[in-house]
Amino acid sequence: MLPESAEFKILLLSRDISSKNILRGLIEGEGWSVDDAQSSDTIINSLSGTKYDILVLDYDNENTIDLCKKIRSSLGLRYLPILVMADKSQTIERIKAIYAGADDYVEKPVDSGEILTRIKVNLWRASRDLDANPLTKLPGNVTILKELKNRLTTNEIFCVAYADLNKFKEYNDYYGFEWGDRVLRHTADIISDVLKKLGTPGDFLGHIGGDDFIFITGFESIKNICETIIAAFDKTIGSFYKEEDLKRGYIIVKNREGKVTASSVLTISIGISTNKHRTLKHVGEIIQIATELKAYAKTFAKSIYTIDRRT
Repeated sequence: MLPESAEFKILLLSRDISSKNILRGLIEGEGWSVDDAQSSDTIINSLSGTKYDILVLDYDNENTIDLCKKIRSSLGLRYLPILVMADKSQTIERIKAIYAGADDYVEKPVDSGEILTRIKVNLWRASRDLDANPLTKLPGNVTILKELKNRLTTNEIFCVAYADLNKFKEYNDYYGFEWGDRVLRHTADIISDVLKKLGTPGDFLGHIGGDDFIFITGFESIKNICETIIAAFDKTIGSFYKEEDLKRGYIIVKNREGKVTASSVLTISIGISTNKHRTLKHVGEIIQIATELKAYAKTFAKSIYTIDRRT
């Protein structure tokens, strides 16, 4: 089911010391890492700050129900697997938790073999169904294609935005993969935060791979969203450069032909396809239009977005 070399990060919320100790031993015995959440009030911040693969929590009255609902309504967390531990007598509570968004439950007192199996099954199911990007934990290509197909079946007006970083390969070669990964996570967080603030509950964000992201939102909000993403990116990207490079305004790298060249500070380009002005009939058409507009945006020496307005 799960690759033997897979490394997972689990967040645990429980007041039951016995259950926590059992779970910690089981999880660490698999070579995975586990963190303790302090409370249900602060858990959203914990989940937003660190990319976890699954949340395991004790049923705690209505707090569990509210927490599951908040996670499922969060753009960046809605695909996170949730496993609830509940007493055998809490039949109605377990059902409520599932309806609120939990993926699975296990009865207490915890059986070591059962809960470890449930954790593995939910991790496997999430990786199979979501194909999440291992760096950002955002939905990958399979889920992106499904989402685009679903949009075509509705009568809603939508915008599909293809975001890409300019000069990222040069940056990655110069600063290394660790710094490059930080930039990618930062970019994902910016887009996610802006969509949460300015978008709608039905918005979607996926990570194609590398420095390529796809997000879907409504036509009325797309301009404000893109302008805010660009402003946030341009304002903060300097923190990922050494001071001397930032003052100079560029880094010295070898290009694809092996020639030494100056590479400017990272910018972001966004190309947007929409069915506002014309009918889009298939996924390939949506992606092609967004790709063409993104390529056009990349010809400018700054962060910019372009929207398809052709009829």
